[in-house]
Amino acid sequence: MLRAVVPILCLLSASAWALQTGDSRADVLAELGKPKSTMAAGNREFLTYPQGRVELTDGKVTAWRGGFAKPDAVKEVKSTQPKPSPKPPPGAMVSKGHWFTDLEAAKQEAARTNKRILALFTGSDWCPPCQQFEAQVAHDDQFVGIFAPSFVFFKNDWLRNTPQPPAIADEVNRLRRTYDISYYPTLKILGADGEELDEVAWTKVRGGTLKEAMIEAIDDSRKATAGGKKAPSSWWPF
Repeated sequence: MLRAVVPILCLLSASAWALQTGDSRADVLAELGKPKSTMAAGNREFLTYPQGRVELTDGKVTAWRGGFAKPDAVKEVKSTQPKPSPKPPPGAMVSKGHWFTDLEAAKQEAARTNKRILALFTGSDWCPPCQQFEAQVAHDDQFVGIFAPSFVFFKNDWLRNTPQPPAIADEVNRLRRTYDISYYPTLKILGADGEELDEVAWTKVRGGTLKEAMIEAIDDSRKATAGGKKAPSSWWPF
């Protein structure tokens, strides 16, 4: 039974967001909101926020002043992120503990195996609970053994301090906005077509380890989405 208590998690915060050269105007507005004022001069635009000013050229971030991460600090961090997982060839077998980083590949595998998708939205280089999930839960034999028969695992990793190829960063940002992610880690149950069926309410589980809380909450969502559909009302009778 779920009990109301909220564990530690990472909420999105504009003041903690790290600007990166090349971010689009839409990225800035999505993260920081509407600026206090704007000023345009030719192909340059200046967005003023309480913590500083962002300069854009042709709609892309080129410089900033104030309470944002410095470009040098971002560039000096060497990327340790693996490349997106390739799409499996037809008929290929996928390891039970494998986390796809390409949603299209995960959808193909879910359709092939008649499973749902357990989608993890995480921030592995800035969010402590996300790092804890990765270390203690994601590849744990018990966790994988319970949920691999029902789910294909997918991970959307939003990095703030580690550079990524622009195409990957754009896709990560697109998906976290598509699925309306407001705290980390977030887990959602998706159909094989990518449709959201349920959000895992792991923050409402009291007591136990993070792994135990996740197992209980994900199992609740697994039952609530049996048959690949969201139950019209909670399966839980209380």
